[in-house]
Formats: sequence, structure tokens, C-alpha cells
Amino acid sequence: MPAVSDASPLLLLAKIGKLYLLRELYSEIVIPLQVRDEVVKYKDEASSLITIEIEKGWIKLKDIEISPEINGIGEKLGLHKGERYALSVAMHLDIKEFLADDKLARIAARILNLRAIGCLGIVMKAYETGVITRKDAIDSIQKLVKAGLWVSPEVLAEIFKFLEEH
Repeated sequence: MPAVSDASPLLLLAKIGKLYLLRELYSEIVIPLQVRDEVVKYKDEASSLITIEIEKGWIKLKDIEISPEINGIGEKLGLHKGERYALSVAMHLDIKEFLADDKLARIAARILNLRAIGCLGIVMKAYETGVITRKDAIDSIQKLVKAGLWVSPEVLAEIFKFLEEH
């Protein structure tokens, strides 16, 4: 199953050395040129790793115009350009899985009948499908938070409780 991604999941997973999870979970990742531009502007190790994967071809680039419907939703929700383009790619290619960490981008995805999943969901999906161990899932979540992913204490507590029980 393919997925369309915004910049945040790519950058955060690359920062913690878990970009490979996307390859394990999805047949391909598609990003608009605007997300690529957002990712590569940092010129750090995470950006370099993502650039390498784009060059290898498993992260695919798509050049597309923003649809008026998505532009309208994006304006109302205050979405960034990359998020609007990524949503447009998902709708244009009829890809239902949308990777984003921004709460408003995830709300827009749900409005458009897409399945929104962020870094925490990716790690949990990798754990539930046996791609990573419980210990690796816990470690990955802790690293994501340290790398800048904001998660409410309540959500973190729920996730860690789930991981302890399963």
C-alpha cells in the first residue's frame, strides 16, 4: 500500500534512524516537490538520508497543482504549502494513507476521507506488524519526543501502557 507524506514524518524518522520503517510498511512513499524542497533545505544528516532515498526511487516525487477544494480547506485550517500539496497528491493519486504529524493537517486529511497517521502511529504500526520489537518501539517513541515531536503526556501514557500490556 502506498502513502503520501508531509515533511515532518520523513524528517523525524530520519533523525532517529527509523526512516526504513516507511519502506517496511508501505510499497512506496510519494511526496510533492514542495515537501522535497522543505526537507532538503535543512542540509543536515536527516535531509541527506531522505535525499538518498529519493535518488534511490522508493520515495517518489510528484509535481501537481493544489486543488481548489484543498486550497480552501488549507486556508481555513492554516495549513502550510507543503501540507496542501501533499494532500493534493493524495487526492489526485487516490492514495488513502496520509503521513503527517501536524494536528490540523491530519484533520484536513480526515475531512478528505484519508487515513491520517503520524510518527507515533507509524511506530505503533511497525510494532503491531512485527517489524520492530516492543523495546524498539518504546525507544523510538522516546527518541521522537527528544527529536521534537510534541505529544501530550496523556497520549504518551496511553501508548506506553498499551506497549506494556501487549
